[in-house]
Amino acid sequence: MTINDWWREHPEERYWMIAPSRGVVGDALSAPKAADERRFEWSHELVGFTEPGDTLFVWDRTLPVPGIAAWGRVLGPLGEETRERRGDDLPHWRMPISDTLRLASPITLPSLRRVGGEIVAVRDRVEQLTDGPVYFPFIGSADTLGPAPAYLTKVPRDLVALLSSRFGFEFAL
Repeated sequence: MTINDWWREHPEERYWMIAPSRGVVGDALSAPKAADERRFEWSHELVGFTEPGDTLFVWDRTLPVPGIAAWGRVLGPLGEETRERRGDDLPHWRMPISDTLRLASPITLPSLRRVGGEIVAVRDRVEQLTDGPVYFPFIGSADTLGPAPAYLTKVPRDLVALLSSRFGFEFAL
């Protein structure tokens, strides 16, 4: 089963993490679409899989201690736009999102590493159930855990439940 098959069979798995380079999301997810003349970037193509109502967690690398600092909702509808990038006009995915809301206390990288074993266990379970990449938001071992170097990643429901139970925020699971 591929991860895309998994998503179709598990519609409750509608959580994402975005890691914008400047720590600001704006009013939409926006990423270049794949093209023959450019290298395929899976984390950009994931924008095309988002749907209205999905939950979006925001990794903020600009904080003094980086971490998950905000959340919002995907509003939709998915569209396309042309944006200038490095002197070329390129087609981009564009998915409108709500304003993001700051968490009262960001879930910092050191905090995540304290529960790193549990996060890695979730990743291992998802990897066992799927063929191919799982687009998980964190890489590394329990002690070296860090955010995946990607614009957008998939957050499994079990990871949302784990973070909610350990860090005290509530989302409809």
